Amino acid sequence: MIEAAIARIRELGYLDDAEYARRRALLMAERGYGDYAIRVLLDGLGLPERLALDALSALPAELTERTRLKKVIEKKNDLPRVKLVRFLAGRGFPIDLILDITGGVDT
Repeated sequence: MIEAAIARIRELGYLDDAEYARRRALLMAERGYGDYAIRVLLDGLGLPERLALDALSALPAELTERTRLKKVIEKKNDLPRVKLVRFLAGRGFPIDLILDITGGVDT
């Protein structure tokens, strides 16, 4: 009986892990998170890595990781560079991309 109910829910499209992963990835991307943070969140929700990778590849072209990073930098431009780099890394952006866009870290 439970299996039949779950099958019917899936048939109606109410239970779709791939769609959930895509929507969750889009929401996080719009909120300024990097790909790594999105993958970690989806993994923490128990979704297979393949769904997370597919969700990231399905993000709109205007939400590339580089574009998202630049937008976050614009919003947080009042932070000292070292704190900005740390903040961006915490948001799941790759350090090489962060350093490339910010011009490195002041010492």
